[in-house]
Amino acid sequence: MLQKNSSVEHAAIKRLALFKRFKQPAVILTRDFDRLSVRTLKKMNIASTDVLNMFDYFQHIPSDMPEKSVLNDEMNLPTLDEVSVDANQSQVTDGDRLRRQVGYIPETYGRVFYQNYLDDQGNEVERDLWDARGFRSATQYFGRDGLLTFERYYDLHGKTVIEIYYLGNKADNMRPSRVVLKGESILKDREFDDLDGLFTYFLDKLADADPGETIFISDRPGVGVLPLKNMQQPAKKFIYIPINHVMNNGNPQTDPLDGFLKPAFADPTKTDGFIVQTPSQRDAIVKRFPTAKVTAIPAVTVDPNELPHDASKATISPDNKKLMYVGRIAEERQLDQMIRALDLVNNKVAGVELDLYGYGDPDYQKKLENLAKDLKVDKQVHFKDYVTDLDKRYGQYTMLLDTAATDGGPLSLLEAQAHGLPVISYRFHYGPSDEIANKEDGYLVAKNDLAIMANLIVDLLQQPEKRAEFGKKALENVSHRLDEAKVYKQWQQVLGL
Repeated sequence: MLQKNSSVEHAAIKRLALFKRFKQPAVILTRDFDRLSVRTLKKMNIASTDVLNMFDYFQHIPSDMPEKSVLNDEMNLPTLDEVSVDANQSQVTDGDRLRRQVGYIPETYGRVFYQNYLDDQGNEVERDLWDARGFRSATQYFGRDGLLTFERYYDLHGKTVIEIYYLGNKADNMRPSRVVLKGESILKDREFDDLDGLFTYFLDKLADADPGETIFISDRPGVGVLPLKNMQQPAKKFIYIPINHVMNNGNPQTDPLDGFLKPAFADPTKTDGFIVQTPSQRDAIVKRFPTAKVTAIPAVTVDPNELPHDASKATISPDNKKLMYVGRIAEERQLDQMIRALDLVNNKVAGVELDLYGYGDPDYQKKLENLAKDLKVDKQVHFKDYVTDLDKRYGQYTMLLDTAATDGGPLSLLEAQAHGLPVISYRFHYGPSDEIANKEDGYLVAKNDLAIMANLIVDLLQQPEKRAEFGKKALENVSHRLDEAKVYKQWQQVLGL
């Protein structure tokens, strides 16, 4: 779990909530080291016991360990040196020589996050990493060139439990070249070539300790596919595909597979099942790989009893002219076309605004901001960044737009419909054609035809009754299609629960 999560993480979170609602035990497994996880999970209203991290597991950290402050004055800084303090860090100096730096957790006052040690030339040679739960979790070591060379990870008693050696010639391409899981003696140490190897062992340990049948679902192909394939312990293995399975939005039958998915499709029969969000992607994969077991299950569910029965109660008022986009700020989402469509809308409807929720490529966002200025719509286009209360925001808008070139099935499309919003989207693989009833609860537009998209936006803005009817139809459709009881039954059948 990250401070800013993609649809991959959000789909896993929604699945966890669904399973918990139907009393099915489940946890989210994470691989990467994260010292702020306790704070992140709290912000997302996820119980820490619902997430198990690989590093926490091998560091023997209790899953319910609470957040704890470690302050600057608890660091035993040298008493004979001078200590200066500012909002972000403390600096320890001996005359003109900077000896140490103590940095603080973002958005806190003086809570220790790291401690840097510098040599007599001012080079950082060592860094202690402190966890938000109040303990020194790891130490990093740097060469004279400033590059990371080695890391030690500790348990709560300060004993080294993991060592990682790094290889590379630039700060942005350093990679683990040797991972050591420490045993009671050197003879009991376990060595791995990379984090994939350690993650595979982690999965094996969990499967071995499970008294029943263990079921794993890999949500992020780049992290989970190879470790699942290389497991030694028996377990059910499913691969969730959150993306288009072919590269560059190519032909689904002939173009190269996404690199992270290739190992899984080398022999599909060795995977218990593949799960996608849409029937169209399911059909495309089965056509290409007839032996693969592929099921389409929506990533979003609703409780029909909690949906508003009148779309106007959900969102739409006649004067609402606020459009929204939710997703990554990235080139393949073609958001420049969305902004150009807004410019065309201005010729017929005044006072329209476009809010874009999400994060991604800062350079691409800058290009979009410059485009908005050039078109003189910069006062109408607002970049809202990533928010954790998105569910409460849909009700502020009148429709959702999507101009992507490709996707694995945008969650925002379904979420918008569940809030009574019509959706206007390009036709792309995969999602819109499966989820939008064209001319009934939204509009499907040929890819890159931004002029038609602009006309359809105007069509709904100028006809609030039609807009409300589309929203009502969207609610009706999702109440049947995304009914949580029906979706959970699909999971039961696929996983054999």
